[in-house]
Amino acid sequence: MAFNDSVVKKSWCRNGCVINPIPIDYTPASKSSRRLADMARVLRLTPGNQRIEAHDVDKGVECEHKVVADSEGDTLLHLSTFGSKDRESHRKSSQSLQFDVGIAAELVDVLRTTFGDDALQVHPRLDVAFPGGSPTADLQSLARIYRRNSDVFRALISSDDAAADVIALANRRKRVEEFRRLLEDDDYFDSVRKEKFPKRGNEAVWQNFFEENSWIFGVSLSGQLLTSWSPEKLEQVVSGHSIASVGKRTDALLRTSGRIQSMVFAEIKTHRKELLEPVREPYRSGCWAPSFELSGGVVQIQGTVHRAVAQIGERLADTANDGSDIPGKFTYLLRPRSYLVIGNLASLHGQGGGENQDKVRSFELYRRELIQPEIVTFDELLARAEWTIESAATNSRAEPAGPQTESLSQ
Repeated sequence: MAFNDSVVKKSWCRNGCVINPIPIDYTPASKSSRRLADMARVLRLTPGNQRIEAHDVDKGVECEHKVVADSEGDTLLHLSTFGSKDRESHRKSSQSLQFDVGIAAELVDVLRTTFGDDALQVHPRLDVAFPGGSPTADLQSLARIYRRNSDVFRALISSDDAAADVIALANRRKRVEEFRRLLEDDDYFDSVRKEKFPKRGNEAVWQNFFEENSWIFGVSLSGQLLTSWSPEKLEQVVSGHSIASVGKRTDALLRTSGRIQSMVFAEIKTHRKELLEPVREPYRSGCWAPSFELSGGVVQIQGTVHRAVAQIGERLADTANDGSDIPGKFTYLLRPRSYLVIGNLASLHGQGGGENQDKVRSFELYRRELIQPEIVTFDELLARAEWTIESAATNSRAEPAGPQTESLSQ
């Protein structure tokens, strides 16, 4: 068996001397066999459990890559490493790896998981289809696209005539969600009151909410579109000149939209006010009396409207900032409509959770027989607002059907 010093496996003593040379079954003439011994085709990529420490950078090696093809013509990526710079022998390949497209795809996933797409500056393409208006891609991928291309998205949105509607609809949906939480979550409602209005009652929470979202009254109270009397404030003084004047202030002053505008009044109580007297027994068999808060609210807003009409008259001229009249611009007070927002229909349920028919009948007959104001509960107002939002969202999605696919960069 032939061998030389370059292919001898040596055993070493403790002081570094060679004890004996051991020949290896290997001939120096078989160079191709020696290269194959240092080269491997990667067949599988799996996590390892070896205890491995980071290698010294000073002992690092260079790596070259080259595209080759196997015997069947499939593309392979070939990587070759070369000895460290301290190596005394001439530069030569020490290790080689080859992998096909399948292993390459797995390796890409490993690299992205290890270092992250941002560090790697990887922006893979994402094909998004919109069947029925809903994206097929996951929301996390879409959110990642938006974060990386926010300026581009903003530019596209700003040039879209419907963009303002989309943004407004999203904001109003959030406000309606806030409405529901205030109505249904007692702890949350109390925390808002203590944080924002520590020295005021529960009505202040709702007054503030509707001041910030006067559109809820505008689209929910009436079949007509109602707008706030003043763009600055929903609550307005409607009669008298002194802060002590009885019935001079209304929680919400609105007016109808159109060529002829009429004044509309609203009084806001709280969702915790009882609709019927909280007593054990009905006033008469099957007849439950309206609560003190309900009847008091009715009388309050009736008085407010009466005093406003008596002082203002049948119509009120709009004025400019300097106090001058705006020609042809009037708001009429001909038996103006009024609303009382109070309570929750859930208060008409019995101990078992179901509706108490006598209570429902008593409340509905009472408010149906009233000419003014119209009584609306907070949960009814919420339902109307939610319906308005969902209806608008449905209409916005009513686009001509057809395949729509976009390619976006993550």
